[in-house]
Formats: sequence, structure tokens, C-alpha cells
Amino acid sequence: MTNDCNRTSALSQGTPAATWWDASRTPELAAFGAPVKLTIDGKEFEAPAGASVLNAVIAAGIYIPHLCTHPELPPACRRGEGGGCNLCAVETSLRPGKVTHACKVAVTAGMAVRTESPLIRIGRQSALAKILGNHPHVCLSCAEREQCDRSTCAHGHAPATRCCAQFSHCELRKVADFVGIRPNTPAYEPAGLPVIKDGPLFDLDYNLCIDCRRCISVCNDIRGAGCLELKTVETPQGPRHYVGTVGATPIDSGCKFCRSCVAVCPTGALTDRTLDPARRENAVPCHAACPAGIDVPRYVQLAAEGKYSEAVAVVREKLPFPGILGRACFAMCEAACLRGQLDDPLSIRGLKRMADDNDNGLWRQYSKQLPPTGKRAAIIGAGPAGLTAAWYLAKKGHAVTVFDAHPAGGGTARYGIPAYRVPPEVVDREVAEVAALGVEFAYGRKIEDLDALFAQGYAAVFIAIGCQGGDPLRVPGDDLPGVIDSPSYLRAVAMGLVDAPGSGITAGAKVAVIGGGNVAADNARSSRRFGAEVDIIYRRTQAEIPLHKAELAGCIEEGVNIRYLLAPKRIAPGSGGWRLAITYARMELGAPDASGRRQPMATGEEITEGVDLVIAAVGQHTQRFAGFGVQTDAKGRVVVREDTLLTSRPGVHAGGDCVLGPSTLIESVAHGRLAAAAIDRQLGGDGDIEEKLLPDDWQTSPHLGSDPAFNRRRKVHPIMLAPATRGGWDEIERGYSDDDARAEAAHCFKCNLTPTMSAAVLPPEP
Repeated sequence: MTNDCNRTSALSQGTPAATWWDASRTPELAAFGAPVKLTIDGKEFEAPAGASVLNAVIAAGIYIPHLCTHPELPPACRRGEGGGCNLCAVETSLRPGKVTHACKVAVTAGMAVRTESPLIRIGRQSALAKILGNHPHVCLSCAEREQCDRSTCAHGHAPATRCCAQFSHCELRKVADFVGIRPNTPAYEPAGLPVIKDGPLFDLDYNLCIDCRRCISVCNDIRGAGCLELKTVETPQGPRHYVGTVGATPIDSGCKFCRSCVAVCPTGALTDRTLDPARRENAVPCHAACPAGIDVPRYVQLAAEGKYSEAVAVVREKLPFPGILGRACFAMCEAACLRGQLDDPLSIRGLKRMADDNDNGLWRQYSKQLPPTGKRAAIIGAGPAGLTAAWYLAKKGHAVTVFDAHPAGGGTARYGIPAYRVPPEVVDREVAEVAALGVEFAYGRKIEDLDALFAQGYAAVFIAIGCQGGDPLRVPGDDLPGVIDSPSYLRAVAMGLVDAPGSGITAGAKVAVIGGGNVAADNARSSRRFGAEVDIIYRRTQAEIPLHKAELAGCIEEGVNIRYLLAPKRIAPGSGGWRLAITYARMELGAPDASGRRQPMATGEEITEGVDLVIAAVGQHTQRFAGFGVQTDAKGRVVVREDTLLTSRPGVHAGGDCVLGPSTLIESVAHGRLAAAAIDRQLGGDGDIEEKLLPDDWQTSPHLGSDPAFNRRRKVHPIMLAPATRGGWDEIERGYSDDDARAEAAHCFKCNLTPTMSAAVLPPEP
């Protein structure tokens, strides 16, 4: 079978056909001959001898209606199984005065093709009438179709005959508008075919199938999954053909949910409820969810082949810290992963870490640094945002100095995330990569006034100071010794000050952590490592706690007590050997608030207990420095332009948590990228910080192959340190074995294949 349909959009008038129909690029085209001349509607064009007239005409920019053909697929009428829409009627000089189907006729030298005539119009309308006889079509001719709300019918049509959710983007509708519906088109008679709407991702309504067979072609011939087959049922009107799954459901059929069938379906027979049908770009949700724009599917699929250095090169195209982010990224990509709607999302973050752990430095040979520009930029804050900006500005040739009040770089990655999650040696390694570009670090330097920096010759400043201030509990006694905010406590942990002589920070025998987020877990699990009994106090129930499931499990494994429906009411000096006495109010959930969450309300019951340390993990804020001279909002966050992160002061940009409020490492990295591009433009550069660190010769294979067990295999989890051995600061998550990493990465649905497919050729807009 020769596929001549994957170049329909390429051939154009005035361009040599051989340029586009290149057999070296598409071996199947080797069967075609050299370009020959033909006339279409009186104009001369070129096309390869043997190619279909349909493709030659469409490539010439002339539309012919068709539904069984798609730019990515061989025509259904060439499958040798019957079928075909028969809409592509034309007249040719080979059969003057007779209608011919353009997809079945090969181009020959000197042939003449006519695409419009009364006879052609009749032929097309007859073919359309046969299609509509097996498809609900009152929606296509209804005078009120544009105003219809799709839920009620002013004309009383039965629900089975009405419009479907695909109406606004229905290819059949657009083709019908172009061809014209005959007044004597037979009424649709429902056949009662299967409707499946309770499975993952897809909705299937076989009553809407028009037997175009595009889906079976892409699933079986192109993807090789083999999940679809032609089915026939007897109806009072005669045999009805449609394409359905080989098993009872897509899962039973070994479907890999690549969504290619959905992409080529011209009706609402196959739909993906996770997609907006008007937007092709949302077809790769993991990629779209990454604030830094990492090509997630590409590196995951490279990992599936054991190509870890290539995978980390893809990651490094968008950020310089794969080791840190591979351990502590919030992983929005995993929340968006469509595999999670079947069973579990891919361990995308863990695969990033696996790639970095096995990196041989391939990316270095493609990494470029421009010659010095003589321009200087100052970065205030050596956290993820500041280091990212420094990395890219240095690569653009600018001299960069990073100022930080701490004794070492890393920001939150070092001073806000415990070592059992991100070891300090990983932070050291990745900060050293930034320094290797010539970036100067000025540690122990707290900058509170920008005038001195500009006076020293810095032409641009990037404020990336994070959220270093911890919010208080706002209850009586929250300023007593022994009450500490979360950032201060985690910083003390990282610097070795907890229980250190003279530090004033002692875990003691019992610690109360107030708050229910992931930061509360970091505080609680860190306190356990000092031997304390630890309670996490949360004012709602487990159903509402924002703590990530893995963090919640980690707390429980390590002996942290999670106590619900309690809120601190006051703190007083302790007695009986306790440093503090904390009184909790017993809570209950009342009516939902504007966010939809039920509001906690005090019941009137109180509980007083002795503790040695109270940690407030209830929020963080940005410290204000009047000497910055920039506008801030009511919460102290720096106000910036969204597109450039420029502050109210010329030459000064800001990003990361000091702009966003408490956010994530990856969001700060994204801000660092945005700031670097804007500052580079300010310093006379082009603002282009994009890199290609992996040659373009690797792409996802379009052939997925058949694997009936694909949907039965569950998530492969990374190796974890046993709870009984977690008394110290050794990293808990140990990564994957090679076999496990490949197995986990192989679970990918390869959603990235669908957006690369050409869109269907649609009729011209009226």
C-alpha cells in the first residue's frame, strides 16, 4: 500500500514538485515517477506521476471535499476493504463527462482535471446523503444551530438525533456546508450502537461514526497498536458499518491513549474529555504544565531507551539544575500527566533525577558561551531565580556578580529544603556549574540599597531575595522564646544551629508544628531527626490537608503525629519541665467559604499541653528594603511587569518568591529565565537564551506497537530508604535502577505525537 497523503500540504503552485515529494525523506514515495504537468481547472501544475489526483489538487491549493482521507494517512478507499466517503468527485480527461473519485485516480502526464460542475455537485451531494443517513444530521441543517444550547431542542427532535458536543469543531459539519445537503436526504434512524463514557480520557459514541476509517488506519497502520477493527451490525435500514475497539473497551484492547485516533476523527465519535477541541497545543499537558517549558515527553522517552545523558540534555535546555529539580520540584507535570487518569502519573521528577545521576556530560559539547560584552549585572539572592538568571546572563557574555547574605549559594534549595530531600553536595555541584561560567559570588553580603551597586558600574540589577520572613501565628505568646517561624527553623537546621550551644534553638523532647502544608512536613520530619516527639497541628480534617500524599506518608512512616481539627489559641511559659504551654481550640467544620472549603469553627473546647518548641509553618513573606526603591504591594511583594519582570525602577528587575510569594523552585527558575532574557535585551543583547543541547536527529517513534499489557502495568516507584534507617540526614529517595527507570518511563502515553500530526484539510471559510 502506498501512502501518498503525508505531503498534501507541501506541494504548491510554482514550486518544483520534486522538492516536496522526496523519496529520500519518505521511502514510500519512491514508487512515484518524476513530476509531470497536468491542468487543474484550466491552470497548469506539477505533481509526481502516480500520485493521487486528490493530493495533487489539494496541494495545488484547491479544495476537494473528502472525509476518508487525511494528510497523515492513506485513503480508506485504498485499504482493500471497501469504504471511502466518495465525496472527492471530479471529472478528468481520462473519462470525459463522467464523475471520478480523485483519491482513486493516479496523476498522468498531460491529464486535465475539473473540480466543479453540476454533475460533480450532484455526485458529491449523493455521497453526502449516504453518509448522513447513518449520522445524526438535524444539527447540520437547522436554522437555529448557532444559537442552540445543545441541551434542549426547539423543534422537538429526539435526543439521539441532536447535536453533539463536537458541533463547533465538527469536520463533517464544515464539509456538509461546503457540499450542500439535499432536501431529500434520508432522515437519520438511530441504530443503538454502543456508547462508552465511563472509561479514562475518551468518550466513544459509535452512533456518530461515519465509517471513514481514519481511526483504524492511524491506530493499526501508523501507530501499530492494533486496537481498532471494522464492525458490522444489522439494522432495519440494512448493514451498518462502524469502527470499534477489538475488546469491549479501549483498555481491554490494549489502547495506549496516544490520542491519534481522536485527532483524525472528523465527528464526535471519538473525543477526549481532557482536551479543548479548539486548541491543539494543549495536547501535551505535561509540557504545558512546566513553568520552565521543559520538553517533558522527549526526556521521558529518552529515559525509556536508557539514553540518560540525552535526556538530561533536554532538561538542561531549559534549566541549569536538573539535580536539584530532580529531587525537589513540585512536579506540576506529574499532576497534569494523563497517565494519572488511568492509574498513576509517571514519576517525571524521579526520571529527571535518574537522568542527572547518569549524565556523562553530553550536553557540554553543545553548550555555548558568548564572548564578554563588557556589561555588568548584579543579582541579589543566590536562590533558584537568581542563579538561573546568572547562568543565562553569563552565557550571553555579561559579567555577573551574585550577592547573598548566606555563607553559600542555593537559596531555598539549601536553606529551605532539608538535606534528606536535597543533599548539600548536589546543591554545591550545581552552584559550581554557575561559577564555572565566570559568575562571581559575594557571600555574606546583604544588599539593602541599590544605589551603591549602580555606583559600582552595574548596569542592571535582578532582585531575587525570596520569601525569607515567616508569618507569625498571631496568637498571644507567639513571640515567646521557643516559638520560631518555619524559614528560620529550616535555615537553622541547614546551618547546624539546632541544639547548638548559644543558638537558642532547641528541639527538646516535644515539638508542635502548626500548619498542614509540605513545609510543615519538612519542619516536622527535620525535628524527628533531633529525637523529638513531633505533632503536626492542622485545623481541618485529613480530607482538606494540603500536604502531598507522599509527604503525609513520609511523616507517618517516621513517627510524626498528625492531629486534625485543632488550632493554637495561646502560648504561655511552660511548667513541669516543659519550655512552653500551648493551648489548642478544638475545631469543627462549618459551611463552605467562597473557595468551596468548609470553614473551621471553634467548638469551645480547649486542650493545653506542654511542648519545648513551637514552629509556625503558616506562611512566608518577603522582607522589605526601602533602599531598593521599588514598588511593592500590600503583602510586601515586588510589583513587576509580567512580560519582563521590570520593577518600577529603571534597570531593576525582580523575580521568584519576592514577586510570586511562597511558590515553587520551578516557578522561580522560570522567572530567572524570563529575567535573564529581559536583562540581556536591556544590556544590548537580543534576549535569546534558548539552547539546543541535543541534536535534532532523535524524535519519538511514531510506531508505538502492540502491547496488551500496557494498561495493566502499574507505576514503578523509586527505591526508598527504609523508615527504620532514616534517623540521620541521608537522602531518603535513592533513585531508580536502570531497569526500573526504563520501565517507568515506558508507561508514557506519548501525547506529544498528536500535536505533530498535520491538521485535516478543511473547506475554505465562506
